[in-house]
Amino acid sequence: MRHYLDHNATSPLRHEARAALLAASAAPIGNPSSIHAEGRGARALLDAARVEVAALAGVPVRDVVFTSGGSEAIAAGIRGVADRAARNKRRIVVSAIEHSAVLESARALAAHGFEIIEVPCEPTGRIDAAAFAERIDDRTALVCLQAANNETGVLQPVTEVGLSCRAAGMPFLVDAVQAAGKIPVDRDGWCADLLALSAHKLGGPQGAGALIVRDGLTMTPLIAGGAQERRRRGGTEAVATIAAFGAACAAAARDLRDESARLLALRERLESAFRAMAPGVRIHGEGVPRLAGTVNAAFPEVSGETLVIALDLAGFAVSTGSACASGAVTPSHVIRAMGYGDDEARGAVRISMGWDTTDDAIERLLAVLPSLLARATMAGR
Repeated sequence: MRHYLDHNATSPLRHEARAALLAASAAPIGNPSSIHAEGRGARALLDAARVEVAALAGVPVRDVVFTSGGSEAIAAGIRGVADRAARNKRRIVVSAIEHSAVLESARALAAHGFEIIEVPCEPTGRIDAAAFAERIDDRTALVCLQAANNETGVLQPVTEVGLSCRAAGMPFLVDAVQAAGKIPVDRDGWCADLLALSAHKLGGPQGAGALIVRDGLTMTPLIAGGAQERRRRGGTEAVATIAAFGAACAAAARDLRDESARLLALRERLESAFRAMAPGVRIHGEGVPRLAGTVNAAFPEVSGETLVIALDLAGFAVSTGSACASGAVTPSHVIRAMGYGDDEARGAVRISMGWDTTDDAIERLLAVLPSLLARATMAGR
């Protein structure tokens, strides 16, 4: 029997989302822009999903723009705002621990005359809101900050940064991909002008997401060519996938409080056991607010990649804190930004839990881990 503990990479499809996907796929779906019965049926599915996504994000329905996922939503937000920025607004401020979707989208604008400011984090993995605000000035076109880090689960001070942006009159994009469905999303409380969401991070299908755009914000569509999504994203919407996205949002919102408490108990069980079996273990982000279901740990003298492979062979799906590019495992930019060296960054292992994680899975993991750690330590010597 296998146990899936990699929810931050992608969360298994919730039962409600699967049912919505199958029901929508079985119906005679038309183009939602068509006015015949089949088109109206497709439009009704989109409208229902838009209500559910808006409810999870705490925003008006009209602000929801459906996309193909979180990366598209982020790229659309960054490029769309930058394209409309005044000539004297050529600075984009981001944190150094953002997801690559934010970092790469921002860095690509350097070729178009933008200055990209990457603000470092503290050793805890949390951004200092005051230091971040100091980098915002009248040359700033856009500020980006994630609500929760995808590797460590550390929650960022989005409210404080958002208030600084609002006071300075700067557009603020919050990457809520890892946060939505795990903590309450508060667009207005965060003073965010743009929010990025992804279906598959909260139990929806891969291939759907949303960019929440505050009414009145002007931006150029990333994908032109149609009147869809109130002319903010061209192309026929993926109706069945979006219907499942909406169902996943509704289920996540319904269960959020109980699931947070349940997953926090499992996280505390894991971390307590880690400290007992490996006194030198480092829990990244320890001591600051984190997502309840995320543990990022480095065990002494253990390669993260080696441990992930050993756990995979033992029936557990977890991940490293590293990104794989062109077949080469590179040190995690997040762990390095926290002030640790390459060895620590390569040693990080992330266990991320979610709606289908059971107590039994955690107990079974803890039962096999001591022997795997011993073997991994010996292999590294």
